[in-house]
Amino acid sequence: MIVRGLDENGDILTNGIMFVRDRECVRQTIVTRLKLFLGEYFRDINDGVPWFQSILGKFENIAAVESILRTRIANTDGVVRLLSFNLDYDGVTRALTVSGSVLTQFGAQEFEVSNG
Repeated sequence: MIVRGLDENGDILTNGIMFVRDRECVRQTIVTRLKLFLGEYFRDINDGVPWFQSILGKFENIAAVESILRTRIANTDGVVRLLSFNLDYDGVTRALTVSGSVLTQFGAQEFEVSNG
């Protein structure tokens, strides 16, 4: 697997090593898929995480939120299975962090996505 690399701000790399491969490719794809809002991608408005529809401001059922995010991660190309999953929410700062590790076809890989 190979994809265009993104920097820490999510911008496409334009110099140096511009592509990522294998485990890093899967990690970056997981992060990108978790950041995609449902309806945001014009070529497939059914793709994305239902952040506005089912998650943000709707933390009544944390198990449902976890299920949505776990499924999104598990259905990422290159992911064999989810090894660990952690969802941290800070009510004061309203920061949500999703982290964990997956078994990819290239080996184990950790990931983390945060809005804070």
